[in-house]
Amino acid sequence: MRTASPLRYPGGKASLAGVLSEIRDLNELGEHAVAEPFAGGAGASLSLLYRGQTPKIHINDLDPAIHSFWHSAVHESESLLNMLDERPVSVDEWKRQRATYRAGGPSRLELGFAAFYLNRSNRSGIIKDGGVIGGLDQSGPWKISARFNRPKLRERLQRIAEHGEQICVTGLDGIEFIGTLDQASTMFFIDPPYCGKGSRLYLNVPLPDYHERLAAQLRGMGDGAFWVLTYDDCPEVRELYEEWANLQSFSLRYTASERRQGEEVLITPKALRTPLPLSLAAAAAV
Repeated sequence: MRTASPLRYPGGKASLAGVLSEIRDLNELGEHAVAEPFAGGAGASLSLLYRGQTPKIHINDLDPAIHSFWHSAVHESESLLNMLDERPVSVDEWKRQRATYRAGGPSRLELGFAAFYLNRSNRSGIIKDGGVIGGLDQSGPWKISARFNRPKLRERLQRIAEHGEQICVTGLDGIEFIGTLDQASTMFFIDPPYCGKGSRLYLNVPLPDYHERLAAQLRGMGDGAFWVLTYDDCPEVRELYEEWANLQSFSLRYTASERRQGEEVLITPKALRTPLPLSLAAAAAV
């Protein structure tokens, strides 16, 4: 299930689906929806949905291009699949899709497909300024089509469409989105752009005070809330959460720019039971 998402995200958290499943079992949350306020590739929640371990998922992303992709995948699936089948995988088409992405349109469907196209054809899936795989002259060892396997991508998009009635897509600010849902029936999986690194995948990288406001929002929900938060393991994050939440360190392999182990921290309310020791598989952008 690590490849449930059609999008490639370096360090994507699809590999956390197993841990989230264990947490849901330990806390008897099987009937709770799963919500991702900073969804990105939404690999973890899609995996849980496909396993039948949640009745509903909420995919939220403030980035208009990412939101447009998810909206199109759920609500305009036939048109999106036609575009996948018909648009060539070439440098000329890449340039057209990059122009569409930069212009923000002309329609939500076109913008969503442009984000998808660039994500699949750019190095490490980095949509903004990532650069095409193989270079513009296609002289590199890998070509633009290296991560653009149409049959597999069609299968992933079709599966999303098949589960469309169980997927809610929104484009709100992450903190605002958390406040819109019933916390008594929702488990939040929160993976914001990181405090120390940010992410070139996002158009909207939070300012430093945003991380403080997110911590305040979660703390205000009380110990009875159900949420799992992942961050880069840095002093700033620990200062925000160590006093009142549980923190567990883990490592995750990244594929953006270079292969390396990233030190991460998984944060949960003190009342939420979590598996020990924390065991994770490596994640890759596929």
